[in-house]
Amino acid sequence: MVGVSFSICSLCFVVIICFFYFRKQRVKSTENNVYAVLIICNLFGLIFDILVYIAFTYFFNNSILIMFFSKMSLIYYFSWLAIFTLYIFVISFGKTITKQLKTFLLLFYLACVFAIILLPLSIHNGEDGVFNYGIATNFVYVMSSIFIIFILYCLFINFKRIKKTRFLPLFVFIIFGSIVMVIQFLNPTLLLLITAEAIVTCLMYHTVENPDVKIMEELYKNKRIIESNAESTSNFLFKLSQDMKSSVNEINLISSKKTNEDLMKINILGKNLNHIINDTLDVSSMASMNEKVYNSKYNPKNLFDEVKGMTENKKSRNIKFEYNLCSNIPQYVYGDSIKVKQILSSVLENSIKHTKEGFISFDVNTIIKYDTCRFNIDITDSGEGISLDKVNEILSLELLPEESNYDKSILDLINVRSLVNQIGGSFMIKSEKNKGTMVNIVLDQKIYEASHQNKEINKKLTLYESTLNKGSNIMVVDDDAKELSDIKKYLETKGMHVSSSLYGKDALQKLNENYKFDLIILDDETNTDSALTVLRELQKNKSFNIPVIVMINDNKEFIKKHYLKDGFTDIIKKSDLKKELDRILNENL
Repeated sequence: MVGVSFSICSLCFVVIICFFYFRKQRVKSTENNVYAVLIICNLFGLIFDILVYIAFTYFFNNSILIMFFSKMSLIYYFSWLAIFTLYIFVISFGKTITKQLKTFLLLFYLACVFAIILLPLSIHNGEDGVFNYGIATNFVYVMSSIFIIFILYCLFINFKRIKKTRFLPLFVFIIFGSIVMVIQFLNPTLLLLITAEAIVTCLMYHTVENPDVKIMEELYKNKRIIESNAESTSNFLFKLSQDMKSSVNEINLISSKKTNEDLMKINILGKNLNHIINDTLDVSSMASMNEKVYNSKYNPKNLFDEVKGMTENKKSRNIKFEYNLCSNIPQYVYGDSIKVKQILSSVLENSIKHTKEGFISFDVNTIIKYDTCRFNIDITDSGEGISLDKVNEILSLELLPEESNYDKSILDLINVRSLVNQIGGSFMIKSEKNKGTMVNIVLDQKIYEASHQNKEINKKLTLYESTLNKGSNIMVVDDDAKELSDIKKYLETKGMHVSSSLYGKDALQKLNENYKFDLIILDDETNTDSALTVLRELQKNKSFNIPVIVMINDNKEFIKKHYLKDGFTDIIKKSDLKKELDRILNENL
């Protein structure tokens, strides 16, 4: 009677926990899913435990009914501990349960349940009470011991990974559960194990990761707004750079045919403008997957401040030093800080050397796209300047080989340009005799997410986003801005979440940054990358399995079969765009 009293009390608490847990909107995660199964299992286990007591008390002569409830109790004990072990595995290693693992666990579970059903079980009914014993009971004890050993292994290996608050149910189970198992093994009439499991289940309710969904929804909306603004800025800069390129290239072509000083000046100005367009404004080149990423983390602000301090100590009193650092500089980035420092120090040293009086300006601005920060660094002085011939020589000279020796702390501008190129940046110089010099250096550095809290928020946002059933995520690439806008608006009326871009590399980078898309739509030919080029890059990832649709003009319909052979999922004809989009959505989502 003592055991069943505990079970009845535990049932009341578990019912209350179930009510509040399933009533509240939850983030869909492996951890929450496993806990949901665990709490349901505990609920049914308590009900069966009470039914077993009733059966033993009033229907003991019905051997079939007694054996059924006894077997079900053993299956419950095994099931709860198996699910609890799976939960510990998930929070310890942060793993998702793959289809292969699900299949293995299901087969293992069914095999054990089948063994419990087949193994012999005896019922003892005497003055000392009623309880089960036999091979089936021993099998459950053995499996329970194995599970506990595995739980202790998870605890030992991943002690630092698990939050301290999430240790509480585990400690309660290990200490209280082990004591109860020993007591129940020595005195089977005291049915306390299921009560211990109920206590652990209730404690877990307060430690399971389940962030406030309302806050997550607000953060998610804010994230969508930020992404939309960044997307618009990126597309605007790309379009601006593309519109200017053809004219600049034509200027360079014309000016390169003459040799007089005025046309040489035009040629240098054209190179400078082309540098601004290609290396500064062209955000399509800001793809962190293609850049050289070094394993050195550094604080760029500290580095720039250090270079600034060194310059102030070396300059003469007749030189005014101006230092401007933008406010949105990342706290940490990945890169070769030693070479960056050497480059900046060399250029500033050159400015100090050739400036007797006037000013030296050191300006740092940034463009941030996804996880990449583009540093646009201008070093300007009012010094002696450099002749057009020398500037042209610096800009036209072939870059030095990578194995060149840069042991000197201070380099000349030719070596600086070569070193900038080696770390994945670009270099431009503009100067006139007696009017000063301006050196522009552009460097892309991968942003290091220093705040673990931000990582956790992003992780929870991703989980929350996966729970939304408001539409699918679609990536659309089209260099026709109006057509791209029309497609995006139409898909959004269908409840889709649309990421749009004027260049194909953006789709590659977003996927590289773990953006989740259910469908990708590519324009056949853009100014930068063809749809086939983008598809080939996507297919380099063997696990890539997202449907990719290509948009073509009607005059290319005759090569439709070739596109399908190349790996595209389907074709969209632009002449009937809305109808084709509806068809694609129905067939692929």
